[in-house]
Amino acid sequence: MGSSSQAIRYPVATTGAGNIDALNRVLVDLCTRSNPKDGAALTLRRLVQEEACDLSGEAFARFMDHLYEHITTFLDSNEVSENLGALRAICEIIDVTISENASKVAKFSNYMRAAFETKRDPEILVLASKVLGHLARSVKVALEWLRGERIEYHRFAAVLILKEMVENASIVFNFHMPEFLDAIWVALRDPTLAVQGKAVEAVRACLRVIEKHETRYYRMFEATQYGLGINAPVHSIHGSLLAVGELLRFHLQEVEAL
Repeated sequence: MGSSSQAIRYPVATTGAGNIDALNRVLVDLCTRSNPKDGAALTLRRLVQEEACDLSGEAFARFMDHLYEHITTFLDSNEVSENLGALRAICEIIDVTISENASKVAKFSNYMRAAFETKRDPEILVLASKVLGHLARSVKVALEWLRGERIEYHRFAAVLILKEMVENASIVFNFHMPEFLDAIWVALRDPTLAVQGKAVEAVRACLRVIEKHETRYYRMFEATQYGLGINAPVHSIHGSLLAVGELLRFHLQEVEAL
């Protein structure tokens, strides 16, 4: 692991030396490219929950500032293990209810936007997509990246985000479903196979959600025809065929279930 995490030393007078030491240890335990120590993530969650109950508003705000500073340092690091540690910490405490919940979510959203803007490592992007699956506003970010200028790692991240949103936040996804059905074709017809592959996974997850929406289901089928024209580029034809394959797979599963 890089030296930046080792160099961090927080003042301990405001919240207690034991609490800060425990915070530092568990965050370091999360910074690994392999699986973190058993119980490390849960320990972080419980520590934040306990401090939220035991500390006054001002003292708890200072405690959270220490945590945010750690996360910022790890995300800014060039070490993948530290980036992963920061993302694991965010993922674990997104759902912890605290007095400053709104500002916490806003901070995490900004962290994730910055992470997707600057990181390239697929391992980081995969974990970051899971974190964004907890954040409703991530849908709009992903749709913007699919519709905007073609930046490969943005598109790769966008389809990861949308897949997570479909699987883990269906209420949010349903609200944006028409936009998704339009935008996903950008990724399906992207010339990069990695982007196309993740787009197929997103479509697969989407079909499980829209199975009762016949209009949307047939709208997807009709859209496959647009990429199969005589003058269509190879990657566009490939993307449409991938979508047809998923539609047929889904239909066969429905038939077998009858």
